Amino acid sequence: MRSKIKSILPVVLMMLLIVFTQSCTKELDVENLNDPDSERALENPEDVRSLALSGFYNWFMTNNSSISPRMAMWVMADQGTCSWANSGMYHLSSEPRMPFNNSVTYTYAHTFENYYEELYGNLFIMNSVLNVLDDGMQIISTTGQDETQMVRAISYLIQGLSLGYIGLVYDKAFIVKEPEGYENIPFSPYMDVIEAAVVSLDSVIAICNRPEVSFELPDNYINGEVYDKNDIKELANSFAARFLIYAPRNKAENAQTDWNRVLSYASNGITHDLAPYMDGAAWRSWFRHYTVRPGWARIDCRIIHLIDPDYPWRYPDDGHNPEAAFPYDDRLNTDFHRNTANNMKPERGYYHYGDYEYVRYPLSITTNTGPSPDFLVTENDLIRAEALAELGNIVEAVQIVNAGSRVTRGGLDPLNENISKEELLEAIFYERDIELIQTGFGIAFFDMRRRDMLQYGTLLHFPIPGKELMTLQMPYYTFGGEANADGINTSNGGWFPEK
Repeated sequence: MRSKIKSILPVVLMMLLIVFTQSCTKELDVENLNDPDSERALENPEDVRSLALSGFYNWFMTNNSSISPRMAMWVMADQGTCSWANSGMYHLSSEPRMPFNNSVTYTYAHTFENYYEELYGNLFIMNSVLNVLDDGMQIISTTGQDETQMVRAISYLIQGLSLGYIGLVYDKAFIVKEPEGYENIPFSPYMDVIEAAVVSLDSVIAICNRPEVSFELPDNYINGEVYDKNDIKELANSFAARFLIYAPRNKAENAQTDWNRVLSYASNGITHDLAPYMDGAAWRSWFRHYTVRPGWARIDCRIIHLIDPDYPWRYPDDGHNPEAAFPYDDRLNTDFHRNTANNMKPERGYYHYGDYEYVRYPLSITTNTGPSPDFLVTENDLIRAEALAELGNIVEAVQIVNAGSRVTRGGLDPLNENISKEELLEAIFYERDIELIQTGFGIAFFDMRRRDMLQYGTLLHFPIPGKELMTLQMPYYTFGGEANADGINTSNGGWFPEK
């Protein structure tokens, strides 16, 4: 559908450009402009450079905010569990599943509006930077080095990441790669948005492949580590693979994935973990703060049942603690901590309870400091293994799995190279469920979605936020709820063993 009037986005995005200019110049230790307007911010090459360098920080903070769909998606995937209503968690993980409240009057409407606006805000800034570069602006460092291609590459990177997550989360979206391109354009379906994101990431790869291009980013671009052009190229490849593999909304779409394409990107992907350091000040992962907070959120029984099949897959309806799980997988002892004191509300359902907390990453709750892994090499390896398995190369896929976390951290027996494709994929998804907890945005949700395993009635993606629909004078719509289970927008599958 073509928008009939201006979206709310241009006004929001202009405001964000000014705010981001003020905030990120402070973080990047360059001159903070005194009440800049958008034109002034884009006239000065130093300010344009600062805007480009703010892109990863702004994207990371948006994807790690507690004011986003992320926490609700975590519990909808039954990887985590929580009965508190924050960020829509209780409502969207209630059983039976209920429709998503997309009204502007919903108590947590801002949670879902904020994410949409923040992603588009960052996209708008990167589009603006690329626009002035296309108009001929050159970025020269204080030492005389031409950094134009560096700025172009990282702007395309964040353009791709922003569009990619818009495509993964929403049923449709505006594909915009021009700063003034938000008016009077049609919505595009999610697969087209994903493809647009990959095109942007291909531009990153093309720039970084040019032998005359050389750059090294400051260590506060991705906090705590210096990234050069090869690292950025690897990131672009891995994210392209991630977007392509997570885009399907059901098993049928997953079967249509271009596995050769996924394998190509993943084979050129990251060789070290993407794990910015949280300094407790500018850099914070509020998602991880709340999901590891003692007494607040827990790991769902589904995950512990995967490790020990004798452990209940659902918390007992009488509220009595199950016996401790047996550590068939060594990670039960290293990554999880059993805490039988549940302080969630029993009237909201004992199925929200859980006896295990996740303690793998040393992110201090009091100081909010420590590394916050977003994209593990393990994930990239598992993407490669899955693509190889789908392409029929069982032996190489098994070798990747056996060389990875299954054996090195889990202490599980290596897989036999004569294993069936189905058994191999089951082992790969087991690793993804156990090893990738609290890393990338929405991984468990996207995996359950593309396997038809989200609980019956769970929404498969979010609608355009009600605030935007109201501004565009478009009809209200939403997804979710057992009555709407169609396998297209709302799950008609499920993972419960008896189903």
